[in-house]
Amino acid sequence: MTDERIDFSPLDPTVDDARFEAIVDTIGAAAESELARRRARASVVGQVGLWWKPLLAAAAITGIISVGALLRFQPDPSAELEDVGIAEAIGMPDPVAEWVRSDEVPTISELILAMEDES
Repeated sequence: MTDERIDFSPLDPTVDDARFEAIVDTIGAAAESELARRRARASVVGQVGLWWKPLLAAAAITGIISVGALLRFQPDPSAELEDVGIAEAIGMPDPVAEWVRSDEVPTISELILAMEDES
């Protein structure tokens, strides 16, 4: 291994100014059509217009799936409706639901009994 510095000057594109400007002009000319297309749609209305069809398709798919799920999991109309709270709906034990509703602090023995009833 040597401690000499590596000479990167042959890789410098600006050594020959005329050649460098020609490369920049060639790249600019090749990109002009794409840049013009992007400038034309840069407005807010143009951007929303680009996303309109995919958003409409996603909304339609979401609606179809939601309606299908609602129809599939519809409760039995002959069953009586019960007054079910959130705690019961998520499967919280009755003593815990009562503690939450009343802001009551349970004792250690009440907590142990509630956990044993859960099992």
